[in-house]
Amino acid sequence: MADKRLRKGWNISAINYFYMQRDVSSGSFNTATCWLFLIHQEDPMFEYQLSRRAACSGLLALAASPSFAATGGGRRTFDVYRGDSPIGSHVLSVRQQGDRVLADTDVNIAVKVLGFTAYRYTLSYAEEYDLSGNLLSLKGTCNDDGDPDFVNVTRQGDTLMIEGSGYTGAAPGSAYPTSYWMKPAINNSPWISTQSGELLNVSVSPMQVAEAPSGATSLRAADGAGFNIDLFLDAQGEWIGSAFDAKGERATYRLTGNTGPLSL
Repeated sequence: MADKRLRKGWNISAINYFYMQRDVSSGSFNTATCWLFLIHQEDPMFEYQLSRRAACSGLLALAASPSFAATGGGRRTFDVYRGDSPIGSHVLSVRQQGDRVLADTDVNIAVKVLGFTAYRYTLSYAEEYDLSGNLLSLKGTCNDDGDPDFVNVTRQGDTLMIEGSGYTGAAPGSAYPTSYWMKPAINNSPWISTQSGELLNVSVSPMQVAEAPSGATSLRAADGAGFNIDLFLDAQGEWIGSAFDAKGERATYRLTGNTGPLSL
């Protein structure tokens, strides 16, 4: 997820631990592959390397629906996989409260080796929008295997003020978080890391992806500096999954729960 984690070093003890372990399926353990995989967990998924989505038609559909209707609410539950192995979950809930739209997200990841939890990642954040789809606030905390991150965003007129572990300063009022469910985000840059507040100057383009669900539109989001993510959208342009390269394995979000529309 081209997030802060991709730009920083890694825990040396964790690298040494992986080096000492054996992979049950192959009999050996690829230290470099695992290390890079964990680094890529940042927001991607966890902001797990954020990516973007969709075909031209998908982009147009998203651009055409920048605001919320007056009623509704939705919930999405994803299982997170590395290859064929489940490693965690991502739960998103969206609801309207008066003239505000509120979204809450919880991500829990645990990578196990021989039954031992070798890496743990948790991320929780809350978004607030007006009924026109403008971000009003974002607040999040993250525990990246013992390394804390945070982000706090507030709106001041046409400017978003960010205080985070990866960036502190101003951002355009049109910026959106790396939560992937907001349709207008597809055509707006930068994105704001929900883990650290880092600004990601992404571009989004259509991309054929093997992991895309049947009938889904696939979009790839990238910033040219290490952040890449493939996003999958349904016929209504709503987020239904993601995939990204975990250096030797593919990490995927698989939709397991789908209740109500996300775009209220």
